[in-house]
Amino acid sequence: MKYVFFDIDGTIRGKSREITKRNKEAIRKLRENGHKAFLCTGRAPVSITQDILDVGFDGVISAAGSFIQIDGKYIYENFLDSKLLQQAIVLFSNAQVGFTLETKDELFQSGYAREYMERRQIKDTQANPELARFFEKRNQAFKPITEYDPGRDKVTKIVFIAYDKYALLDTVPHLSKDFNVVVFSKPEDDFINGEIISKNCTKADAIERVIDYYHANMEDTIAFGDSMNDYQMLEKANQGIVFEGAKEKLLDIAYDTFKDPDQDGIALSLEKLGLI
Repeated sequence: MKYVFFDIDGTIRGKSREITKRNKEAIRKLRENGHKAFLCTGRAPVSITQDILDVGFDGVISAAGSFIQIDGKYIYENFLDSKLLQQAIVLFSNAQVGFTLETKDELFQSGYAREYMERRQIKDTQANPELARFFEKRNQAFKPITEYDPGRDKVTKIVFIAYDKYALLDTVPHLSKDFNVVVFSKPEDDFINGEIISKNCTKADAIERVIDYYHANMEDTIAFGDSMNDYQMLEKANQGIVFEGAKEKLLDIAYDTFKDPDQDGIALSLEKLGLI
Protein backbone atom coordinates (compact mmCIF):
# COMPACT_ATOMS: atom_id res chain seq x y z
CA MET A 1 0.00 0.00 0.00
CA LYS A 2 1.22 3.49 -0.89
CA TYR A 3 0.32 6.72 0.89
CA VAL A 4 0.02 9.44 -1.74
CA PHE A 5 -0.16 13.16 -0.89
CA PHE A 6 -1.41 15.78 -3.35
CA ASP A 7 -1.05 19.54 -3.23
CA ILE A 8 -4.01 21.35 -4.81
CA ASP A 9 -3.10 24.58 -6.61
CA GLY A 10 -0.75 23.98 -9.50
CA THR A 11 -0.72 20.24 -8.81
CA ILE A 12 -4.10 18.54 -9.13
CA ARG A 13 -5.56 21.80 -10.50
CA GLY A 14 -3.90 23.95 -13.13
CA LYS A 15 -4.59 27.38 -14.59
CA SER A 16 -8.08 26.29 -15.63
CA ARG A 17 -8.99 26.15 -11.89
CA GLU A 18 -10.65 22.80 -12.56
CA ILE A 19 -9.57 19.20 -11.96
CA THR A 20 -9.65 17.31 -15.23
CA LYS A 21 -11.94 14.31 -15.52
CA ARG A 22 -8.98 12.02 -16.08
CA ASN A 23 -7.16 13.28 -12.97
CA LYS A 24 -10.30 12.74 -10.87
CA GLU A 25 -10.72 9.22 -12.20
CA ALA A 26 -7.04 8.48 -11.56
CA ILE A 27 -7.21 9.48 -7.89
CA ARG A 28 -10.38 7.43 -7.44
CA LYS A 29 -8.77 4.44 -9.16
CA LEU A 30 -5.71 4.86 -6.92
CA ARG A 31 -7.91 4.33 -3.87
CA GLU A 32 -9.82 1.47 -5.51
CA ASN A 33 -6.46 -0.23 -5.97
CA GLY A 34 -5.92 -0.20 -2.21
CA HIS A 35 -3.74 2.88 -1.81
CA LYS A 36 -4.43 5.89 0.43
CA ALA A 37 -4.86 9.37 -1.09
CA PHE A 38 -4.59 12.64 0.85
CA LEU A 39 -4.88 16.31 0.08
CA CYS A 40 -1.85 18.18 1.42
CA THR A 41 -2.49 21.87 0.89
CA GLY A 42 -1.59 25.29 2.17
CA ARG A 43 -5.27 26.22 2.03
CA ALA A 44 -7.18 26.74 5.24
CA PRO A 45 -10.02 24.24 5.74
CA VAL A 46 -12.58 26.91 4.83
CA SER A 47 -10.80 27.50 1.50
CA ILE A 48 -11.00 23.91 0.26
CA THR A 49 -13.96 23.96 -2.10
CA GLN A 50 -16.46 21.13 -2.34
CA ASP A 51 -15.55 20.23 -5.92
CA ILE A 52 -12.08 19.30 -4.69
CA LEU A 53 -13.36 17.26 -1.74
CA ASP A 54 -15.83 15.49 -4.03
CA VAL A 55 -12.95 13.79 -5.82
CA GLY A 56 -12.65 11.62 -2.71
CA PHE A 57 -9.71 11.40 -0.31
CA ASP A 58 -8.85 9.36 2.75
CA GLY A 59 -7.71 12.47 4.58
CA VAL A 60 -6.94 16.16 4.33
CA ILE A 61 -3.84 18.02 5.50
CA SER A 62 -4.61 21.74 5.40
CA ALA A 63 -3.06 25.09 6.37
CA ALA A 64 0.36 23.75 5.37
CA GLY A 65 0.31 21.05 8.05
CA SER A 66 -1.62 22.80 10.82
CA PHE A 67 -4.67 20.55 10.48
CA ILE A 68 -4.95 16.86 9.75
CA GLN A 69 -8.30 15.18 9.09
CA ILE A 70 -8.63 11.47 8.50
CA ASP A 71 -12.00 9.98 7.61
CA GLY A 72 -13.60 13.33 8.50
CA LYS A 73 -12.10 13.51 12.01
CA TYR A 74 -9.42 15.98 13.11
CA ILE A 75 -6.49 14.05 14.54
CA TYR A 76 -4.19 17.09 14.81
CA GLU A 77 -4.57 20.87 15.17
CA ASN A 78 -1.88 23.51 15.58
CA PHE A 79 -2.14 27.27 16.16
CA LEU A 80 0.45 30.03 16.16
CA ASP A 81 1.75 31.28 19.50
CA SER A 82 -0.19 34.45 20.32
CA LYS A 83 2.89 36.54 21.16
CA LEU A 84 4.73 35.52 18.00
CA LEU A 85 1.58 36.20 15.99
CA GLN A 86 1.24 39.72 17.36
CA GLN A 87 4.90 40.41 16.59
CA ALA A 88 4.36 39.33 12.99
CA ILE A 89 1.25 41.50 12.67
CA VAL A 90 3.15 44.54 13.95
CA LEU A 91 6.07 43.87 11.58
CA PHE A 92 3.81 43.54 8.55
CA SER A 93 1.67 46.54 9.49
CA ASN A 94 4.67 48.81 10.02
CA ALA A 95 6.18 47.70 6.69
CA GLN A 96 2.84 48.20 4.88
CA VAL A 97 2.79 44.54 3.89
CA GLY A 98 -0.66 43.13 3.17
CA PHE A 99 -1.57 39.99 5.08
CA THR A 100 -4.35 37.51 5.73
CA LEU A 101 -4.74 35.67 9.03
CA GLU A 102 -6.05 32.15 8.47
CA THR A 103 -8.09 30.35 11.12
CA LYS A 104 -9.91 27.05 10.83
CA ASP A 105 -13.15 28.71 9.75
CA GLU A 106 -12.37 32.29 8.68
CA LEU A 107 -9.89 34.48 6.82
CA PHE A 108 -9.13 37.97 8.18
CA GLN A 109 -7.69 40.33 5.59
CA SER A 110 -5.72 43.53 6.23
CA GLY A 111 -6.42 46.74 4.36
CA TYR A 112 -3.25 46.50 2.27
CA ALA A 113 -4.13 42.95 1.21
CA ARG A 114 -7.65 44.01 0.25
CA GLU A 115 -6.25 46.94 -1.74
CA TYR A 116 -4.02 44.57 -3.69
CA MET A 117 -6.97 42.29 -4.46
CA GLU A 118 -8.98 45.24 -5.75
CA ARG A 119 -6.18 46.56 -7.95
CA ARG A 120 -4.95 43.30 -9.38
CA GLN A 121 -6.70 41.38 -12.13
CA ILE A 122 -7.25 37.63 -12.10
CA LYS A 123 -5.40 37.33 -15.42
CA ASP A 124 -2.27 38.65 -13.72
CA THR A 125 -2.13 35.70 -11.34
CA GLN A 126 -2.17 32.74 -13.72
CA ALA A 127 1.52 31.95 -13.25
CA ASN A 128 1.15 32.07 -9.46
CA PRO A 129 -1.38 29.42 -8.35
CA GLU A 130 -1.04 30.28 -4.65
CA LEU A 131 -2.08 33.87 -5.41
CA ALA A 132 -4.76 32.94 -7.93
CA ARG A 133 -6.70 30.95 -5.35
CA PHE A 134 -7.33 34.12 -3.37
CA PHE A 135 -9.37 35.43 -6.27
CA GLU A 136 -11.83 32.59 -5.97
CA LYS A 137 -15.22 33.71 -4.73
CA ARG A 138 -16.58 30.31 -3.81
CA ASN A 139 -16.41 29.36 -0.16
CA GLN A 140 -14.12 32.26 0.71
CA ALA A 141 -14.89 33.90 4.05
CA PHE A 142 -12.76 37.04 3.92
CA LYS A 143 -13.42 39.42 6.80
CA PRO A 144 -11.73 42.75 7.56
CA ILE A 145 -8.86 42.60 10.01
CA THR A 146 -10.85 44.87 12.35
CA GLU A 147 -13.12 41.89 13.09
CA TYR A 148 -10.21 39.73 14.21
CA ASP A 149 -10.35 39.05 17.95
CA PRO A 150 -7.01 37.81 19.41
CA GLY A 151 -8.78 36.33 22.40
CA ARG A 152 -11.23 34.35 20.29
CA ASP A 153 -9.68 33.64 16.90
CA LYS A 154 -6.83 31.11 16.82
CA VAL A 155 -4.59 31.66 13.80
CA THR A 156 -2.81 28.83 11.99
CA LYS A 157 -0.94 30.66 9.22
CA ILE A 158 -0.29 34.13 7.79
CA VAL A 159 -0.32 34.82 4.06
CA PHE A 160 1.45 37.99 2.92
CA ILE A 161 1.72 40.18 -0.18
CA ALA A 162 3.54 43.45 -0.90
CA TYR A 163 4.43 45.71 -3.79
CA ASP A 164 7.61 46.77 -1.99
CA LYS A 165 9.76 43.62 -2.01
CA TYR A 166 12.45 45.17 0.15
CA ALA A 167 9.97 46.21 2.84
CA LEU A 168 8.88 42.58 3.07
CA LEU A 169 12.42 41.22 2.97
CA ASP A 170 13.38 43.55 5.84
CA THR A 171 10.91 41.65 8.04
CA VAL A 172 12.38 38.21 7.24
CA PRO A 173 15.32 38.31 9.70
CA HIS A 174 12.87 39.05 12.49
CA LEU A 175 10.50 36.26 11.42
CA SER A 176 12.80 33.44 10.33
CA LYS A 177 13.79 32.49 13.88
CA ASP A 178 10.28 31.33 14.72
CA PHE A 179 8.65 30.80 11.30
CA ASN A 180 9.32 29.20 7.95
CA VAL A 181 9.04 32.09 5.48
CA VAL A 182 7.93 30.77 2.07
CA VAL A 183 7.93 32.98 -1.05
CA PHE A 184 5.76 32.04 -4.05
CA SER A 185 6.43 34.93 -6.44
CA LYS A 186 9.27 35.02 -8.94
CA PRO A 187 12.19 37.49 -8.75
CA GLU A 188 10.95 39.27 -11.88
CA ASP A 189 7.44 39.88 -10.49
CA ASP A 190 6.50 43.43 -9.48
CA PHE A 191 5.23 42.14 -6.13
CA ILE A 192 6.17 39.53 -3.56
CA ASN A 193 3.80 37.03 -1.98
CA GLY A 194 4.05 34.00 0.27
CA GLU A 195 3.26 32.77 3.74
CA ILE A 196 4.74 32.19 7.16
CA ILE A 197 4.08 28.95 9.02
CA SER A 198 5.26 27.35 12.26
CA LYS A 199 8.74 25.85 12.22
CA ASN A 200 7.47 22.50 13.51
CA CYS A 201 4.32 22.36 11.45
CA THR A 202 5.12 21.92 7.76
CA LYS A 203 3.50 19.62 5.25
CA ALA A 204 6.40 17.22 5.86
CA ASP A 205 5.65 17.11 9.60
CA ALA A 206 2.01 16.40 8.80
CA ILE A 207 2.93 13.52 6.50
CA GLU A 208 4.98 11.97 9.31
CA ARG A 209 2.01 12.34 11.66
CA VAL A 210 -0.27 10.61 9.15
CA ILE A 211 2.20 7.75 8.71
CA ASP A 212 2.46 7.40 12.48
CA TYR A 213 -1.34 7.33 12.72
CA TYR A 214 -1.48 4.38 10.32
CA HIS A 215 1.61 2.70 11.85
CA ALA A 216 3.02 2.70 8.33
CA ASN A 217 6.47 3.41 6.87
CA MET A 218 7.83 6.55 5.19
CA GLU A 219 9.22 4.24 2.49
CA ASP A 220 5.66 3.92 1.20
CA THR A 221 5.06 7.67 0.77
CA ILE A 222 4.71 9.62 -2.48
CA ALA A 223 4.11 13.38 -2.64
CA PHE A 224 3.05 15.59 -5.56
CA GLY A 225 3.72 19.35 -5.45
CA ASP A 226 4.71 22.42 -7.43
CA SER A 227 5.62 25.33 -5.13
CA MET A 228 8.04 26.20 -2.36
CA ASN A 229 5.59 25.40 0.44
CA ASP A 230 5.78 21.83 -0.88
CA TYR A 231 9.58 21.68 -0.56
CA GLN A 232 9.75 19.94 2.81
CA MET A 233 7.13 17.32 1.95
CA LEU A 234 8.73 16.57 -1.42
CA GLU A 235 12.07 16.14 0.29
CA LYS A 236 10.62 14.04 3.12
CA ALA A 237 8.51 11.66 1.03
CA ASN A 238 10.20 8.59 -0.36
CA GLN A 239 9.25 9.74 -3.85
CA GLY A 240 8.75 13.47 -4.44
CA ILE A 241 7.04 14.14 -7.78
CA VAL A 242 7.45 17.77 -8.90
CA PHE A 243 5.64 19.78 -11.57
CA GLU A 244 7.99 19.99 -14.55
CA GLY A 245 7.64 23.80 -14.63
CA ALA A 246 8.51 24.29 -10.95
CA LYS A 247 11.44 26.27 -9.57
CA GLU A 248 14.88 24.74 -10.02
CA LYS A 249 15.26 24.27 -6.26
CA LEU A 250 12.30 21.88 -6.31
CA LEU A 251 13.40 20.10 -9.46
CA ASP A 252 16.77 19.44 -7.83
CA ILE A 253 15.13 17.20 -5.19
CA ALA A 254 12.58 15.55 -7.47
CA TYR A 255 12.33 11.79 -7.82
CA ASP A 256 10.38 12.48 -11.02
CA THR A 257 8.26 15.22 -12.62
CA PHE A 258 4.65 15.46 -13.72
CA LYS A 259 3.15 17.37 -16.62
CA ASP A 260 0.66 20.25 -16.51
CA PRO A 261 -2.38 19.16 -14.45
CA ASP A 262 -4.63 20.64 -17.15
CA GLN A 263 -3.04 18.07 -19.47
CA ASP A 264 -3.85 15.17 -17.12
CA GLY A 265 -0.39 15.28 -15.53
CA ILE A 266 -1.45 13.53 -12.32
CA ALA A 267 -3.13 10.65 -14.13
CA LEU A 268 -0.14 10.17 -16.43
CA SER A 269 2.25 10.15 -13.45
CA LEU A 270 0.19 7.65 -11.43
CA GLU A 271 0.14 5.39 -14.48
CA LYS A 272 3.91 5.75 -14.88
CA LEU A 273 4.40 4.81 -11.22
CA GLY A 274 2.30 1.69 -11.79
CA LEU A 275 -0.29 2.66 -9.18
CA ILE A 276 -3.21 2.64 -11.60
